[in-house]
Amino acid sequence: MKFLKLLLVTLLLVTVQSVSANSQMPTPTPEQIEQFKKLPRAQQEAIAQQYGISIDELTSQGTQQKQSKNEQNPFESLPMKPKEEEDEEDKYKPEIEELKPFGYELFAPPEDQFDTRQPLLMANQNVPVPDDYSLNIGDSLVVTFYGKENFSQEVVIDRDGRLALPGLSPVQVVGLTFNEAKKLLKNKIEREVIGGEAFVSIGELEDIRVMVLGEVKKPGAFSLPAMSTIFNGLIAAEGITEIGSLRHISLKRKGKTVTELDLYDLLLSGDSSDDYTLKSGDVIFVPASSKRVTLRGEVHRPAIYELSEGESFQDLMRMSGGLKADAAKNKLTIKRYGNNGERRVISVVNAQQRAQTELQNGDEVHVPQASQSLSNSITLIGAVTHPGHYQWQKGAHVGDFIQSLNNDLLPIADREYALIVRESQLSGRISILQFSPLALLAGEQQDVALQPRDKVLFFSRYESREDEIDALEQLAYTKEQIIENERLALWDKYQSRQFFEFIDEKSDYLSFEKEEKETLSVRDLLKGKAHELEDGEYSVFSRKRMLGPLLSQLNRQGSPRNGAPLINVNGEVRYPGVYPMPEQASVEKAIAAAGGLKESAFVGKVEVTRADNDNSGNIKHLSLSLADDKNSIALQSKDTVTVFSKPNWQENVTVRLLGEVKFPGAYAIRPGETLAEVLERAGGLTQYAFAQGAIFTREYLREQEQDMLQKLAEDLRRDLASSSFQNSISSAKLTYDDMDNLLKDLSMTDALGRMVIDMDQVVAGGENIELRNADTLFIPKRMETVTVIGEVHVSTSTMFNAGFSIDDYIRNSGGLKQKADEDGIYIIRANGSVQKPDTGSWFASNRDTGIKPGDTIVVPLDYEHMDNLTLWSKATQIVYQMGVAVAALSSL
Repeated sequence: MKFLKLLLVTLLLVTVQSVSANSQMPTPTPEQIEQFKKLPRAQQEAIAQQYGISIDELTSQGTQQKQSKNEQNPFESLPMKPKEEEDEEDKYKPEIEELKPFGYELFAPPEDQFDTRQPLLMANQNVPVPDDYSLNIGDSLVVTFYGKENFSQEVVIDRDGRLALPGLSPVQVVGLTFNEAKKLLKNKIEREVIGGEAFVSIGELEDIRVMVLGEVKKPGAFSLPAMSTIFNGLIAAEGITEIGSLRHISLKRKGKTVTELDLYDLLLSGDSSDDYTLKSGDVIFVPASSKRVTLRGEVHRPAIYELSEGESFQDLMRMSGGLKADAAKNKLTIKRYGNNGERRVISVVNAQQRAQTELQNGDEVHVPQASQSLSNSITLIGAVTHPGHYQWQKGAHVGDFIQSLNNDLLPIADREYALIVRESQLSGRISILQFSPLALLAGEQQDVALQPRDKVLFFSRYESREDEIDALEQLAYTKEQIIENERLALWDKYQSRQFFEFIDEKSDYLSFEKEEKETLSVRDLLKGKAHELEDGEYSVFSRKRMLGPLLSQLNRQGSPRNGAPLINVNGEVRYPGVYPMPEQASVEKAIAAAGGLKESAFVGKVEVTRADNDNSGNIKHLSLSLADDKNSIALQSKDTVTVFSKPNWQENVTVRLLGEVKFPGAYAIRPGETLAEVLERAGGLTQYAFAQGAIFTREYLREQEQDMLQKLAEDLRRDLASSSFQNSISSAKLTYDDMDNLLKDLSMTDALGRMVIDMDQVVAGGENIELRNADTLFIPKRMETVTVIGEVHVSTSTMFNAGFSIDDYIRNSGGLKQKADEDGIYIIRANGSVQKPDTGSWFASNRDTGIKPGDTIVVPLDYEHMDNLTLWSKATQIVYQMGVAVAALSSL
């Protein structure tokens, strides 16, 4: 009884474990399911049958849960191509496309996909059996009887090759085709069974055993489905090695070659007629390839091809898909190894040679690309409505391509200046022709004849991109167009911000925005800062952009015999600079190239400066009047054309009054007008004005100061780098970092161009200051503080106290530092003048110099700590003095 109970418990446990195992059966991952769905239906059925998986359930599954690593997934047994891990060097290394032997990728499984060799082999079991299939031992036939009795019987061919039907004598069928066996069995049944008929079909087929040898990746014996072909045998051996032949694959049967398969027929034309069905005992042999030719260049399928005996150059072209449209058909070359190992080149220049040339093993055929230059074209470039290449015809002129200024040119186009760039086909030298589109279409200038490959350049009449955009925006006449332009501008700004944030340079964008907003700041106005265009600020079709490459090319044409065809235009023209010298160059053409004359230009005198070509170095100055049409000078290479300004011409000569004046702003002045007169026009000073702190700047002084700062900085750098200076540093008390910081401060200091004036005398009329263009006067508000800077513990500003001495103000700043030069203390007055304190026998105990509101007390560095270098002492004084003036503007 106990034994029976134990047996029942055991059976129950086994049943529970079986159910539990089935309920926990792992499912394939979503990636594997997607790959499975991409396979053909026959391969899906073969895989499902092999692993016992239902296709319907598998394909209907959605996202599956992740499986435990210890669980066995039947899909994991399918071979997958491993992913190659890329290191950092391979990730960024440029890819070099290497030619590979043609056709071998046929046996390579796709990346990240199932290796489908096994499903391809299994799929042969499901294909219909042809009537000419030769029956083998182990094959089964299904015979269905109907008539007097109806039943089906599956009969297997025995080892003797006979088929034994129930109630009938055995029939010898091995070696017969399926069609012959069907007729034989039907006749036998109809003859021996009264009133009986039969239907014969193929049952299961016995696997065949074949050998795959030679240049295959895994040679050996393989069991294949009965309907397998030579190609299936090659797949079972994992394909052909790269030295194996794709053209001469032999099928041997009983020691004789039955057929020879050429896979190129299958790859190039889809012909599988030589892909015979295999039989047991067959041998597939793949020899090594004996003749390979490399084909590079402008063909549709460059690769390394295997050629058979008798195949020609034309056959190679056919294999590659033929020549591309841009192939240079008369420039083909063959690199060939000779008998002694030397390499030589053979040119194939026409179709006859291609037909007669016999290729050899190791040949490398190169098909170059044809020239991309257009031989019969005219190219329109720049500010034209439809730029590009156009057909040249004999007798073509510029007027044939530009017939309307409004329709054929952009609204921004310069209608007075255009160029034709012509290149000599023999020497390659460039010649320039200049014309005026306006004069040409108006009939005032003869139409210019064009030659093949001419390039016609049209320029914008604006150099600045901002000016060009403003001009285009003026074309928006309706409210909707104006709003659309504003939206586009905001979108461009948004994209710029997004770009800077993407590259993690948000601070750069903010500084860029800040520069745009501060273009009219007081400091910039005081410095007379002029805006110069950066490279990215030039318009697309500006002279600067379009002529740059052309000028470089023309400059390279210069030689001792022939100078570079360049001219220089200076003075009162819109765009001074260097320009190409056209044929029949004249002063008028040079001025048109520079954008024309300004309003201030004096047409009565234009000067041409020319250097003699006799190597004497003599310079000539030729003068002419533009008012005289007959008085013209033909220009030569490197001539300089200078257009002078009208005498006493004033073009927007203005000064600026800023700060505490009743009517601040820009004032146009006449020659000789004084500061007092302009102040009177501005209504005088306000009641809050601090006249003693007036800051007056002048442009030419600013330039001189900036040059002085640059020279001083260069001298300091030179001293800092010299060996003698290094020795002095080692003995000096001033550290290298202190000197380096001082040098940086000096390098970053912008000159102001301040001129010391006595504003009280100016207002009273006792000091006459004649104004110049761009002069600036800044009147600050009343100041009630005294500032202490330099070698004190804390630089501070203290409210003015009439009873305070210099020492009192210094004590409020924490006192002197150890490196301070107590004897060198000086005062920078509010008007910019510098004054040393009065010294006496009692100076050490008291200092009285008449400190006034707005003054700055400077405590310099002791020269002993700078090793008595006068350059460094000058540098500190300049930095301090510049800082005082700038500090007065910091509140604005």
